Amino acid sequence: MNRIIIALLILPFFIACNQKEIKQLKEQNLALAKVTSEKEIAINDFVTTLNSIEENLDIIRVKEKIVTENSENPDKSQRTKIESTLTSINDILEQNRLKIDNLDKRINKSWYQNSKLRKLTTRLKNDVTSKEADIVILTEQIAKLDIKIDGLNTQVDNLNTTVTDLATQNTENSKLIEEKTNSLNTAYYYIGTASDLKEKQIASKKGGIIGVGSTTILDENFNTKEFKEIDIRETNLIPIKGEKIDLVTTHPLSSFKFEAGKGLSIINIEQFWKSSKYLVIKI
Repeated sequence: MNRIIIALLILPFFIACNQKEIKQLKEQNLALAKVTSEKEIAINDFVTTLNSIEENLDIIRVKEKIVTENSENPDKSQRTKIESTLTSINDILEQNRLKIDNLDKRINKSWYQNSKLRKLTTRLKNDVTSKEADIVILTEQIAKLDIKIDGLNTQVDNLNTTVTDLATQNTENSKLIEEKTNSLNTAYYYIGTASDLKEKQIASKKGGIIGVGSTTILDENFNTKEFKEIDIRETNLIPIKGEKIDLVTTHPLSSFKFEAGKGLSIINIEQFWKSSKYLVIKI
């Protein structure tokens, strides 16, 4: 009987102890659940940031390819595109640097250590550093390309100046050639009676007795003001009105003929004007 009484007296104490222990266990479970949830959120946040860095590196690779392709033979629009793309790459690299620095700080201050996350962060940090080095080299290459393009532009400007000078010189030469050609193809003629020729101081009778047997010849310094100018390339006929037509100047007989009612017809232009570009006709 005494044992039963003692057991009944002790039973409430054990029950109270068990309830206290159960309460403590529940509180621990809640704390552990909270820690686990916080840890899971933190890990998810880490993974999201790491994925973002990976995506940024992929974007940089694509943009890097664009820069390389446009730098082969860049024109003005491509150079502008290259500069814009490089600026965008540097902005993305800066974003990655800030994200990695933030991850480092959070890992160092966190109440737990995750070696896998740290290794992954370290790897991405190395990738970003490597890509930064690649972009520096690429930027230097583009800078050299700009210098080369500027040099080529200077050469082109010099060539354009030379071409302009040559064009001007060619124009002047063409004008000079045209003037000389026109001059070579310009001839002069005068038609008049013996008295006209004498009065105009072009030709006079020489020799003979009292005018008989005399010959009309050009004066030594004959007056050229009264002559008409012609282009021998376009003149095959010298109109003449009059009779007893004589040529005072010398021209090959085979190079011309007289046509009644028309005048002097030039058959061979080159031969006719070979000796002189002045033609004097006495009527």
